[in-house]
Amino acid sequence: MMKAIINAMVVVSLLAGCQTLTGGARQDIRPMQLSETVIIDQEYADEAKKIVLLMEEVVEIKGVSDEDNIYLAPKVKHFDRFRLKEIRKQSHDAVKKRYPNATVHVSTDQKIFMELEKLEQELQKRTISEKRLKQKLKKLDEMMKV
Repeated sequence: MMKAIINAMVVVSLLAGCQTLTGGARQDIRPMQLSETVIIDQEYADEAKKIVLLMEEVVEIKGVSDEDNIYLAPKVKHFDRFRLKEIRKQSHDAVKKRYPNATVHVSTDQKIFMELEKLEQELQKRTISEKRLKQKLKKLDEMMKV
């Protein structure tokens, strides 16, 4: 009898623990805000990251903007990786709706995500010039098209 009670308590605590992980962690995710600390204006990228992060499938996002170009790389939940094309289209459409005159580039590729993360850090530390940013974004654009 005592063994059954202990087993039931273990099962209930495991289920309760798993439930709080999925429900509470989603609210703490915030994209890196660049517009206040950088030389090159990143307001478009910051707003676009907020828009895409509202999607249920997106766990994290990196993004940089330059003039009328917005480059985004969302990281999606593991199970949702089966729907990457659909998620990219939804992200693109949502940002394009907000910024109709901008050219929006969305990639779910991990390499692009890492490159945008590096660019975000360089922008935040102010260790990158506008010319170098344009060069790196041009290279990223070529990588996204392959």
